[in-house]
Amino acid sequence: MAQFDAKKFAESQPKKDTPRKEKGSREEKPKPQVERKEGKEEKKAAAPSPEEELDECEQALAAEPKAKDPFAHLPKSTFVLDEFKRKYSNEDTLSVALPYFWDHFDKDGWSLWYSEYRFPEELTQTFMSCNLITGMFQRLDKLRKNAFASVILFGTNNSSSISGVWVFRGQELAFLLSPDWQRDSAASRRLGGDSKARSTQWLGGEERSKVRV
Repeated sequence: MAQFDAKKFAESQPKKDTPRKEKGSREEKPKPQVERKEGKEEKKAAAPSPEEELDECEQALAAEPKAKDPFAHLPKSTFVLDEFKRKYSNEDTLSVALPYFWDHFDKDGWSLWYSEYRFPEELTQTFMSCNLITGMFQRLDKLRKNAFASVILFGTNNSSSISGVWVFRGQELAFLLSPDWQRDSAASRRLGGDSKARSTQWLGGEERSKVRV
């Protein structure tokens, strides 16, 4: 008669796989976040002073006293130079601009001057002479609000001259009012009451031969 052997029965049964724990499978705990708090002890970088932002050259220029306006003492004039300049640039010179000029010109608040280049024998190529005139106007740019000029180059290469008519605020030659405006290369003289014809000759000259300010 067969007997039940529990031990052999247990050995004959398939073994169940037991899950193995991996040594490296430890759960990493989240690291606590450290909040950085800006405390009062943190000093803000001081903003540089205006003096520190400028270099030595700029500081020297800033320290220089501002030049006085040589026209500031003059009373207000009825002649509006900018209005005349607009007409001179945008409308016909002889039929519109010049009649406006003579109708509104304030002889007490403004003056007319004739100027001529002293060294015509040094003038060679006409394009170089035009560059000479343009450079002069660039140096006199601060006169723009208080002056007007029509300067003409006459002649041809190696035989030319430069002259023109200037309208200045006040009764003095403006070139002498500032060291930046002095022109040793030009001879200037004031135009009197009979200057209308001469002034019109320059102000109404050929457009291609004029340089204006």
